[in-house]
Amino acid sequence: MSITKLEIAEKIAGIANKQGLSRKTMLILTQRVVRNGLAKLQQIRDERRVFRREAAKLKAYPVAQHQADILLAKSKSHREDDHKTTKKGLIGLGYHLIKDTDNSYDAIGFDCLCDLLSINTVHRPAIQNDERGLAGLIYVARLENSASPQSDGWGEGGPLFEACFMAMVDWIKTAPESDLPDLFGPDSPFAGAPIVPVKPGETLQ
Repeated sequence: MSITKLEIAEKIAGIANKQGLSRKTMLILTQRVVRNGLAKLQQIRDERRVFRREAAKLKAYPVAQHQADILLAKSKSHREDDHKTTKKGLIGLGYHLIKDTDNSYDAIGFDCLCDLLSINTVHRPAIQNDERGLAGLIYVARLENSASPQSDGWGEGGPLFEACFMAMVDWIKTAPESDLPDLFGPDSPFAGAPIVPVKPGETLQ
């Protein structure tokens, strides 16, 4: 982490430790922390990509194969502790947002939340009655920063959406099977869809 980002993180931590912060201020701080965390993960990915590019250049030279393997290994392990810690923090914030542990939706109010999340005014009437909750606005409706063009790629969206997405992926990976929804059960997205058994080693086309 650069000195500048470290100073920002320390300032945010200092503010968060103060008593009596409003829900609005806490959400703004959460946004800042999430943005910094995502930027850090992107920085690590960019640095790892450099190792992969250098390894690819060496692949053409058999005498440099060992060095290429070292670079590939580095591309997977570079700043691993930093990566794990930052990702764990973002997942925690994602759970916090999905569960709305601060009751921010009711405390801040729909209109003010839309302003803080930069939700376009033209999108608000359609969701005001449908999405009753912070997770509804950020994750379900996926309208954070809708006032500006956004990517609609898998797992991509506004910063808070991405934190929630990471939390959902973590939940799917770690939750007991009994807690996971039955995707083929009654009223499920794939209800009635034929299930084709796949033998070991086969893939679905």
